[in-house]
Amino acid sequence: MAKRRYHKPKMTIPLAIIAGLAPTAIHAADALQVNAGGPKVALARIGSRMTGYNALTGTFSGSELMMGWAPLLVGALAHRAANRLGINRMLSSAGIPLIRI
Repeated sequence: MAKRRYHKPKMTIPLAIIAGLAPTAIHAADALQVNAGGPKVALARIGSRMTGYNALTGTFSGSELMMGWAPLLVGALAHRAANRLGINRMLSSAGIPLIRI
């Protein structure tokens, strides 16, 4: 009988979901540029994209909400499709490095 090996479970972060967060991160990073508002505006931009509520103006914007959540949902659906098609398993067996925590 073959000896069993124990592998500690590791959490992986799906790259498709990270790619879905990239537009929001870039939008917030633009505020960190010189004379563009600083960290306060960057955090307000992240909040606006994720909740639709702009804390600086006190208004709600559905289009801002969709600009934050639509790419994230597309990334989640792409990850799910890659799981169902076996693409993630093929990438793992090929030795392509993943982001592991």
